[in-house]
Amino acid sequence: MKKLALILSLILAVNTQVLAAKERGGLAAAGSQGAGQEVSNTVNINSADAKQLSKVLVGVGAKKAEAIIEYRQKFGPFKSANELTAVKGIGQKTVDKNKSKIKLE
Repeated sequence: MKKLALILSLILAVNTQVLAAKERGGLAAAGSQGAGQEVSNTVNINSADAKQLSKVLVGVGAKKAEAIIEYRQKFGPFKSANELTAVKGIGQKTVDKNKSKIKLE
């Protein structure tokens, strides 16, 4: 029983450290970027390309990113983040998840 409690405590401690590192961006930055490069947490939806949009925005893959660009080309720059809901495949939940990541200028 003591061994089981010890193992569970170790698992919990490791998971806590991993989650804390992810929140700080440490794991993503260390694993995918070279020295001196920063991982951007925001994206300008009025100027970003599809790759940037899909990389930064949660729930937005290549197809939705292309749809954002097509909408932008057809109707002009977005005036608010909520306007993304007019893009096919993007709902309010997706916009809400990404509000802190979306820039307009």
